[in-house]
Amino acid sequence: MGMGEPLLNLGNVMESINILTDPGKLGLGKRRLTVSTSGYIPQLKTLIQSGYLGRLAISLHAPNQELRAKLMPVAKIFPLPMLMEALDEFVSITNKRVSYEYVLIKNINDQHEHALQLIKLLKRRLAHVNLIPYNPIAEVDYLRSPNSNIARFKNLLSDAGIHTTVRVTMGDDVNAACGQLADRENKKNSARKIGI
Repeated sequence: MGMGEPLLNLGNVMESINILTDPGKLGLGKRRLTVSTSGYIPQLKTLIQSGYLGRLAISLHAPNQELRAKLMPVAKIFPLPMLMEALDEFVSITNKRVSYEYVLIKNINDQHEHALQLIKLLKRRLAHVNLIPYNPIAEVDYLRSPNSNIARFKNLLSDAGIHTTVRVTMGDDVNAACGQLADRENKKNSARKIGI
């Protein structure tokens, strides 16, 4: 997993897929690859229509359009219903389950109502939800959901028949967990720009 939006570099992503799956090169199985995206619809549709047979991981983080647009600027351009329509097309072509990445932020997207909305969104879809405890960064006032909230959220989804896992957080004790490394790099780049 890297930093940035892969589908904004779709040409290179597709070339990499070809190299990785070429039997004369690395020869990885086409169905074993995963492309992650926050939901750039035109590029996602191009990937789907190219015959991509791997998996998709979607940075979802909210169960409704209003909250997703607040958390993820891409949702203002490509709303959640459009994203779900494109993902439904992917599933109908590949019969593959989509992985939905969902960072749990205390009192923002981790409440009972959010779990119920997520169940409604995914109940009739081939879906796996990967719940991710939020890793705090200095510039944002968000907090990690308590373990009890994470467990409750997971149980609600699982009880509704949605395959759900909780990602084990590693590296947060040294500010190197998911999101924290990008934050540190952004601080370094900002310091260089202003001559510190």
